[in-house]
Amino acid sequence: MNDQSILSKRWQRQARRTAWKVNAGWLLESLTPLLVGAGALGFAGILWMRSRQALMEPQQIQPWLAGAVPLLLITAWLMARRHFISASAALVRLESQLHLHNALTVAQLGRGAWPEIPGVVPDGLQWRWSRAGGPFVVCIVCLAAALYLPVNPAVVAMLPGVEPQAWQQMDQWLEKLQEEKIITPESKEEQAGKIEALRDQPKEKWFSHESLNASDTLKEQLQRDLANQSQNMSKAERSLSALQNYADKLSEQAKEQLLKEFDDAIGGMKSGMLELDPKLLKELSQIDPKNLKSLSKEQLDQLRESLKNKSGTCEGMGGKGFLGDGKKGDAQPGEGLGEGLGEGEEGDQPGKGGITRGPGTAPLTLSKDENNFGTDKNEAVSNQDMSRAQLGTTLGLQDGKHDVDKTYTGPTAAGDAGNKGQGGQQVWRESLTPEEKAELKRVFQ
Repeated sequence: MNDQSILSKRWQRQARRTAWKVNAGWLLESLTPLLVGAGALGFAGILWMRSRQALMEPQQIQPWLAGAVPLLLITAWLMARRHFISASAALVRLESQLHLHNALTVAQLGRGAWPEIPGVVPDGLQWRWSRAGGPFVVCIVCLAAALYLPVNPAVVAMLPGVEPQAWQQMDQWLEKLQEEKIITPESKEEQAGKIEALRDQPKEKWFSHESLNASDTLKEQLQRDLANQSQNMSKAERSLSALQNYADKLSEQAKEQLLKEFDDAIGGMKSGMLELDPKLLKELSQIDPKNLKSLSKEQLDQLRESLKNKSGTCEGMGGKGFLGDGKKGDAQPGEGLGEGLGEGEEGDQPGKGGITRGPGTAPLTLSKDENNFGTDKNEAVSNQDMSRAQLGTTLGLQDGKHDVDKTYTGPTAAGDAGNKGQGGQQVWRESLTPEEKAELKRVFQ
């Protein structure tokens, strides 16, 4: 055992084993995320192909595995090689673990003897098989699950396609209208049949321009019908409220107008495109607005509350902005008809408006009293500060007249001089050259 050559080979073999262990650990560390990612991609790809009725067997994925494994190993090696150690670095690690105080490095350089090698050489490294083998298990489980999970290819064809939102919204409206007994089942079936006619066309045409345009038109028509029914029910409820609570405070003209509005509302509900519930129409048709005392207060309150709720439901589907909230309180006397209406007289104040009468008259009304706002008084505006004056600034305006000579001179021949002049003046009236004018000026100076 004292032969130095044998000790050298044994220490070198132990150093290579330690270096391999360190390098393999770094390789597995880099390979871990690659294996998990590859298993997830393989699971998704195989399952998608099987759902498309593609035949996938273990034998068929072997070529893919044969190409993927070297690719993953090469990628992991490129990522981990900067952490690799050599046999010389492994000897240094063994020296540190065995406390040999650089004896192995000195012996490798030929400057000392190789020490005795113990029976067990601890290098300070131990495999964690749960961490090292976990990625392999995940990858294998993903591939096996993708190959053997039961998949019915027909399920893909059975999955419902995405429909235009307008169809789903109209279906919900019709269900709620029938649930609250606002429309008849026949009316619901009629509207649902129009939606089904759009749904029966090929799925690839559901979102075409023509199909979406027809869907929006059908939805807008349904919204208008709902808004009209909501308006008619709200009008009938408010008319009943005014007649029930304030009949003795209204003039005959106001009562007649309320009766007319109630009749118009009932007629509008009957002639609407959406047929209302027969029970509700029967209750409204049996009411005599001129003789409300024949019904008890509880019956009228219950009927009005039903109209309020149904009107609010229709309005919520028909969109905001067309009507009120459908849940207002009792109508006040004269609301929408003018204020201060007594027996046999007409109001002279602006009304507050109503659900069918607009916002009322303008706040300014005609009056016999004259208002003097001082608009016929003119005042001058002046500014003596010229420090900020600019070019083009108007400094002042003044009224004036032209000085016209009104002396009569009589007719004069065109081009004829009124005075021929005398002496030198006559000379100057001749057409002379500049040289002649200068000479004459010098002579007669």
